[in-house]
Amino acid sequence: MILYAQSIKPTDSTLIYYKLSRTQFENGKLDSSHFYAKKSYDLAKKHKRDSMLTMVVTTLSYVEPDLNKALTYLEEAAIIAKKNKNWSRLANIYHVKGSKYGHNNNDDKALLTFLKLDSLFSKRKCNAFLEAMNKVNIINVLETSRSLNDTTVFPQIDRLIKEGLLIKDVVPSDVPFAILLQHKAELYKVRKQKDKALFYYNEALKRTVKKSNYLRQALIYKDMAEFYEMNLQNDSALVYYKKQLRVINKTVDTMQMAVSNYKAAAFYAKTKKPFLALEHIKKSKELFLIGEYMRDEDDYRINTIASQAYYELGNFEEAYKASKKANRLLEIIQTDNNNENVVELETKYQTEKKEQEIKLLTSENELIEKQKKNQQLILLSTITISTLAALFLFFLFKSRRKVNTKLRELDATKSRFFANISHEFRTPLTLISNPIDEAIEDNSLPEGKREQFKVAKRNSDRLLTLVNQLLDLSKIDANQLKLNIEKAELIPFIAALADSFSYSAEQKEVSYLVNAERNSTEVYFDKDAIEKIVTNLIANAIKYTPSKEEIKLSCSIVDDQLLFEVKNSGSQLTQKEAKVVFNRFYQTNEDNSGSGIGLALAKELVDLHKGNIAVNITEDNWISFSVKLPVDYNSYKNETFTTSTLKENSSKVEIYNDITDEQEADVAINDNKPILLIVEDHADIRNLVKNLFSDTYSVLTATNGEEGVNLAIEHVPDIIISDIMMPIKDGIVLTQHLKNDERTSHIPIVLLTAKAGDNNELLGIEVGADDYITKPFNSKILTTKVEKLIANRRLLQERYSQELVLLPKDVAITNIDEQFLERLQNVLDTNLVEPTFSASSFSEAIGMSRMQLHRKLKALTGLTTSEFIRSQRLKLAAELLKQSNTNVSQIGYSVGFNDHAYFSKCFKELYNCTPTEYANKA
Repeated sequence: MILYAQSIKPTDSTLIYYKLSRTQFENGKLDSSHFYAKKSYDLAKKHKRDSMLTMVVTTLSYVEPDLNKALTYLEEAAIIAKKNKNWSRLANIYHVKGSKYGHNNNDDKALLTFLKLDSLFSKRKCNAFLEAMNKVNIINVLETSRSLNDTTVFPQIDRLIKEGLLIKDVVPSDVPFAILLQHKAELYKVRKQKDKALFYYNEALKRTVKKSNYLRQALIYKDMAEFYEMNLQNDSALVYYKKQLRVINKTVDTMQMAVSNYKAAAFYAKTKKPFLALEHIKKSKELFLIGEYMRDEDDYRINTIASQAYYELGNFEEAYKASKKANRLLEIIQTDNNNENVVELETKYQTEKKEQEIKLLTSENELIEKQKKNQQLILLSTITISTLAALFLFFLFKSRRKVNTKLRELDATKSRFFANISHEFRTPLTLISNPIDEAIEDNSLPEGKREQFKVAKRNSDRLLTLVNQLLDLSKIDANQLKLNIEKAELIPFIAALADSFSYSAEQKEVSYLVNAERNSTEVYFDKDAIEKIVTNLIANAIKYTPSKEEIKLSCSIVDDQLLFEVKNSGSQLTQKEAKVVFNRFYQTNEDNSGSGIGLALAKELVDLHKGNIAVNITEDNWISFSVKLPVDYNSYKNETFTTSTLKENSSKVEIYNDITDEQEADVAINDNKPILLIVEDHADIRNLVKNLFSDTYSVLTATNGEEGVNLAIEHVPDIIISDIMMPIKDGIVLTQHLKNDERTSHIPIVLLTAKAGDNNELLGIEVGADDYITKPFNSKILTTKVEKLIANRRLLQERYSQELVLLPKDVAITNIDEQFLERLQNVLDTNLVEPTFSASSFSEAIGMSRMQLHRKLKALTGLTTSEFIRSQRLKLAAELLKQSNTNVSQIGYSVGFNDHAYFSKCFKELYNCTPTEYANKA
């Protein structure tokens, strides 16, 4: 068959290999399936058969044992499916991706993927069967990830079952509905509603028997057997266990056969039928051997059941072997799951061992005493005293070691608890955040409701921040948080962070003074750690400083050491409280809000950075937090080094408030990079933002709104980031000016400000701003928002390329843009067919400079002025070729081409065929 596939056309071979892969997969031969799927994939990729590639990837990735490789295949196929708008194939890809995450016990990513697929189905009804099965997959993840007595997910499972069952009218298969009914029965079983549970089990069975779905029948029989066993109806349970075994043997699923056999064995062992139990244990092992895979959990259950059966038969040696293996497997399972029972079992074992050693030592001492009782009294006294002293020291040592062990266990348990509970928060936070984000982006949502959702979003983000801080503390405890050292300018970085708190201090009517040493030397530090240390200390000072008091901040570098101090007046902290202020979860009194995490995390990060932090209270009620840590290479040479995100700049720019405009280096405009204009009066913030984007953008900077308007009109950038509070013209005036100017109305504007609050954000959006970010801001969020705005413009450019004529409402973002495009279309209608119509005459007719028109058209359509004119002429020619029998040369001349050969060349580049071929096809 392989030789035959290789001897025919590559396109046919691709399909043959794919069919062979599916056949082997359905027969349970996964290695062979992988072999043929990989051959089909390689051929499809080689011959650029997108449709075939996206189809074969779903099988290849499913049988690929390497998760990273499988995810790479799926990502590649997803990009192709999106490009070709093949939503049905994209749905299959998401389904397999979620399944791969689930098989690898990554429930969080599996749930996110299945929710993403559910969102796709809400917009594209492309595969009703898979839509129903996706409801099943989400339920499975929720069931797997919930703890034993957790019923909080039941309402969501009920909703998913109801939604899934509503799809039955358009799906010919009963498979998903049998599973949904089975889940409904399971819910009633947990809720102790026996009659309803049995009713839905039988309803599920009807759908599997009718279609001869033996695997699903077996799984339902297994659940019913466990149901009867739970209710002490062993005779009925035995009937369904036998039905399960009889039906599962009709399938090719060796893994489920193996599981079914040891489930039956467990029942026989429990009902005192050890011979039957061992018979099914043997069968289960054989099936697992055939399937070439057995989970530790399955092996543990098999050995536990075998130990029980051997014990009932009186074969204590085999019972001991099986029990010993089961215990070893249990250790592995519990270690993998961070289960604290391992520590308890080990402690219990060690305690019993030590007690046995003590008894043995006591017996030896007694024997020694008996052997020497006839010796002289003085010798006996000496031995007795020595023995008692040794015993006293031994028990003292043992007692101290036991106390230390318990303290370590308690600390480890506490760390595991916070790590586990932090991780457990992520799934519900994901389920909360995603619907909130979708609701906020819904344009039809009333503003009142939108504001409520924004409040919910802010609080869910705050909760996520607390969870992340808890995780950082847990990682530090487990020695898993490592420094990522980079070489960059530290003092300007701290100054920019400090400046972002100025508005918060102003709102609280607190005097806020920042004294940052003028030092642009590059040193070694972990950017994330320093940011958390600085922001936690400043935020703490602002929070606990009364109104009308002062906050002073200073930072400098002396002898390769960072000296950073935050102090404030009006402190109510006592010397006693200062000694424990860095303890985790410590609060000075119950009336204070907060979690007691920030200062503790700051101290842990300072220690990790090989530094120290101290708190000092003076007699005049000033409290200061001072940090000292090394910033030289030798202090961190054993740590991980990363490429600095604060890139070296060959034309270094001083970033202090007394800098003049002439000191800033000119920026060369690179046509291959989008242009970013930063308008910010504070030099630290301006240069921090500039460094974030200097690799991917040609960056222009302005120090006030008026200068920003002039630069925007001169260079027509792709995007603008502007502060609101600035001299001469503020960010609001700048936005109004640019959004109402035809030359710049299309440019996305992101407003950056320390003024938090809905009213400030609403004001920015009302004047036409595209986004609004408050200080202190997250660098990753700012870069992501900028990239998203640029990506949205590219989508508009792609839409233009598919239109014959400009449709202003499809391409424009604002009313000004719409008016501009209508005027542009009028100029084209009048002049496009004139051979002398060029970029110069175009810009003159539209009333802009050539550069301004070039940048405007490039932003809206993705084309230069000359390319735009040529594109419009070719689209008009294509339309004429469809609608008339006119000579091709005449059509070329009629749309403005003087040279027929040049017309044919340009036409072929755009439509991949000559004008004559195009006319014949039309």
